[in-house]
Amino acid sequence: MKNIQTRVMMSAVLIMSAVLTSSAAPGSEAQFDRLVKAYVLNPDGSQELRVQKQLTIYTHAAMNNLYGETFIVYDPACQHLKINESYTRQVDGTIIETPANAFVEVLPSAAANAPAYNGLREMVVVHTGLELGATIYLDYTLTTDAGALPALDIFEQVEELSPIKYYELSVSVPSGTPLHYSLLNGRTSPKVAEAGGMRTVKWIMRNVAPRPRSLAVSVPAGNVRAVMASTYESQDAVMDVVRSWMYSPEDGAVQALLEKISSSRDRRSIVDKIHGYISSGLGQCPLTPAQTGYKVRPVREVIGSAYATDAEKTSLACALLRAAGVESGLLLAFPKTSEDIPAGLAAMQNIMASGFVDPADEATADIAAYLEIMDIDGKPAAAAAPDHKVDVRSTLKVSASEGRQLAEGIYTFQLPDAVSGWLSAVYPHTAVNTDRPVNLLLPYLADETYSCVVESDAGMKAVILPEPVQISNSVGTVSVDVSVEEGRTVITRSLRLTRQLIVPSDYPQYYELMSEWYTLCVSPLVFRAE
Repeated sequence: MKNIQTRVMMSAVLIMSAVLTSSAAPGSEAQFDRLVKAYVLNPDGSQELRVQKQLTIYTHAAMNNLYGETFIVYDPACQHLKINESYTRQVDGTIIETPANAFVEVLPSAAANAPAYNGLREMVVVHTGLELGATIYLDYTLTTDAGALPALDIFEQVEELSPIKYYELSVSVPSGTPLHYSLLNGRTSPKVAEAGGMRTVKWIMRNVAPRPRSLAVSVPAGNVRAVMASTYESQDAVMDVVRSWMYSPEDGAVQALLEKISSSRDRRSIVDKIHGYISSGLGQCPLTPAQTGYKVRPVREVIGSAYATDAEKTSLACALLRAAGVESGLLLAFPKTSEDIPAGLAAMQNIMASGFVDPADEATADIAAYLEIMDIDGKPAAAAAPDHKVDVRSTLKVSASEGRQLAEGIYTFQLPDAVSGWLSAVYPHTAVNTDRPVNLLLPYLADETYSCVVESDAGMKAVILPEPVQISNSVGTVSVDVSVEEGRTVITRSLRLTRQLIVPSDYPQYYELMSEWYTLCVSPLVFRAE
């Protein structure tokens, strides 16, 4: 009888816990009850970051995958990590302190194949005592030695994958120290206070909605907020750091490498050889500039190794191009800010070498209208965007031997070419839902026309051809035209987009165009053999 009563009571507790959980945060994996980040530049030049979070778990996915661990990457040579507090409060109020063996220090995976950066460490905090409805408490401080970083430089995205009930971010610097700051894509005004010889700028936000987990979001697209702050005096001061990355094209190691990878005098061949070396000859080290302390290795060390960071690859590519007589310079892409607020290196979206073709650089150039692109002198620069205009004319042979037999005497044929353009490159990840709660920034504006001349064998009669149609709205146009030229059917399909940033209210129109374009591209022609 006692066992039966126990089971009944446990079931009731579980049901009540589930009810409380669902009512607390419907549709959410978890909720940040409190998320506080405080950056401090001390008078002695050292820096501190203190993070405090309280996170309540609502689902097994949150408990086992999303939030079961916290990862903190740092450089013990100049940074010092202190865990101030770490525990879990279970539903019944029981406190489970994080045991010593749940603090696991490992090599960051991004540095695994980069010996020069093997000194970095990643503290993995394994949260114990988790259950549905439990709350994780973590409070830690990361202190950076004076002189280890070129400035206090912050670029913090606000939205997380789960809602935030209370969000606070503050930046403190000695009074009189220049501090530039801005909240991008947001209207919350910070509170500014002076006390004890320090000036503090603080943003407080409540009930921050989560960012979508399955939809691409970014600051340039305007669908997430970010706090940007730095003590750089000007954009030129930011670029001073970048100029220190530059390799001289006269460096003997650069010249020797150039002679090794290319003996050609043809400009196109030289650029291709350099691109091949940078992309394939050097392994990709995915450490960010912030994780390397905004430093790059000496050129001889990079050339003598089998890997490089993005900054190292780009600056080496620039030096190789210039050594080969090709005009090149470093270009940096930042989120757009007001003119009097220099963008710090923490906000950098991409680093590029002009005159050097790279897919990531092309993607940046394609959205240049939503970024600030600057040269190393801190002046606006233009990144050459590739031409995406497509105008293809092809021929489709219609015969019983070429078609796919659908039934006796009935054959289907697929119109060529269009499926390899926008339909395969962009459509799959931009038209997955009928509506979209956040902005969509298209990678480029499609302008594609495919004309197909249908050459039919004698006895092949068209049963199903596309119907002429034109759909135009505020986002663009999709059309198909069926005409006859010299006795042959010509089918022309066109997709033209005029708006690169699609806001939620315009997304249904984009989806309408994409649905029609998909149908036009994949629907077969049907012929009957007579």
